[in-house]
Amino acid sequence: MLMKNKQGETPLFRAAAFGQTEIVKYLARQPAHIVNDELLLVHRQRNDGQSILHVAVVGENFETAVLLLKLDKSLSKLTDSGGKTCLGLLTEIPSAFKSGHSMSIFSQFLYMCLPAEDQCDGAINEDTSRVWEAMESGQRRNMNSRFSYHVHGVLEWINGSICRFSFKGWPMVERIWENKRKHKSALRLAKMLIKSDVSWDQDIAVQGQYGASTGSPFFGPSHPLLTGTKTGILEVVSEMLIEQPHFLDLLDEEGKNILHVAIKYRRKDIFHLIKSNRIISNRMSYGIDKDGYTLLHQVADNKYYSVGSKHGPALQLHEESKWFTRVEKLIPSYYAKLRDSKQKTAEELFNDMHKEQLLAAQQWAKETSQSCSAVAVLVATIVFAAAYTVPGGSNDKGIPIFLHKNFFLFFTIMDVIALASSLTSVVMFLSILTSSFDYKDFRYSIPRKLTFGFTLLFFSVMATMLAFAATILLIVQSGKQLMTGGLISIAALFPVSVFAMMQFRFYAAFMHSTKGIRKAMRRSLPWFGAPLLFRKRKQCRYLFPKKQVSESDCYSGF
Repeated sequence: MLMKNKQGETPLFRAAAFGQTEIVKYLARQPAHIVNDELLLVHRQRNDGQSILHVAVVGENFETAVLLLKLDKSLSKLTDSGGKTCLGLLTEIPSAFKSGHSMSIFSQFLYMCLPAEDQCDGAINEDTSRVWEAMESGQRRNMNSRFSYHVHGVLEWINGSICRFSFKGWPMVERIWENKRKHKSALRLAKMLIKSDVSWDQDIAVQGQYGASTGSPFFGPSHPLLTGTKTGILEVVSEMLIEQPHFLDLLDEEGKNILHVAIKYRRKDIFHLIKSNRIISNRMSYGIDKDGYTLLHQVADNKYYSVGSKHGPALQLHEESKWFTRVEKLIPSYYAKLRDSKQKTAEELFNDMHKEQLLAAQQWAKETSQSCSAVAVLVATIVFAAAYTVPGGSNDKGIPIFLHKNFFLFFTIMDVIALASSLTSVVMFLSILTSSFDYKDFRYSIPRKLTFGFTLLFFSVMATMLAFAATILLIVQSGKQLMTGGLISIAALFPVSVFAMMQFRFYAAFMHSTKGIRKAMRRSLPWFGAPLLFRKRKQCRYLFPKKQVSESDCYSGF
């Protein structure tokens, strides 16, 4: 059992590399493998320097890694040939966490409904045996809490069994459930590694050209907190800052703190996490790196822009402009005029770095407005003609034959709505074509006009189809009116439904751009009307929710 292959791997090492948790558990129980709660040296590392915990993390076998760390806590301190710890390696795998795993709305709903853990029979049997052993030995102390814990485990197991039986044979559900279990195991592993992290002992002072004061620890870009911020793993960053708040003093090789890195790579969740603590965000907003970059310069530099909107360059530029405005409110007002090492202000750098994006956004906005205008004009032409050729015709006096029918009134209302909506949307799209297409236009004006124009166009198409359905119901008078009405309603709503489903993400991105208008209306409306129309979403994560951290505790290095 202690023999090695050519790579220097023992059977226990190979089992950990392939995620065979039960085999690892069995082999680790053998007395010859563990001495004084530590694995024998023969199992810890192979020839290339990779530890047994490293290979488990690389293979994303996080349950196995948790088991190994429980068996030998000293494994968390081992590094590979490049000096990287397992925590640093884990922060390079964003897909192992929920924050780095993109899901559709339906997938998010399934993810929320599925149980967090798949309790296995072995775990339940183990808990059961412990309870019975305690009862037989006469240990009545704390039996109520033990029994409650056991009941909770049984209920979790029943819930997992029901889900396994219900969703068996559904590959999509099984894949989502497997991802949720993986995310749970990865987060548990990250918490264990964070508690045993000793990277702060490497305190290295840095003082750059513009840099932070002497005593600010400099770790380079490979520190787990900086790497987790770069990859956008919100769970790891928040846990590290809660467990070790002094990590806020970290700087990378360019003198950037974690707020610089979060803004540089557009990690908005981490940005809001730090911003939730006003003392910390205010102090970190004064940071300037070696190149003279303030937080606003980090926004202006779009070399690392890779997570923006996928719905056209206009919305991408809108996101960048809105991101610039949001960060500008955080920094001191005079920082907006500071120049970097190339003597450029943040606004000048923003305009230079986004020239190509501005040209692409201008062309996209023009083409989209022209296409939507053509559709809106076509709809207006159809409903205008339908208004004068009323269904069923008119009598000798020019009065519509179906004037006193309910469906005729419905047809009239829908026709007027369709005509008004289509013509108003044409005006919106024409106003876009006549705009100056400057940066400030893409920040506020153009996205809002596109949103309203697209909304009105959708309503005009929907009203046109409803007017068409009312016309058919007026003309087709049969005994099976209920069946006829149902079929016609389905036929009328089908193109509208397809149009809505195909353009939902596009429209949702447009609606997100009007968030500022909704906030302004919420502030201006009376207190009794605003909560009903515009509910304010609560922030789900706060920095240091467990305990209050003083300014001196978090910024002892400044």
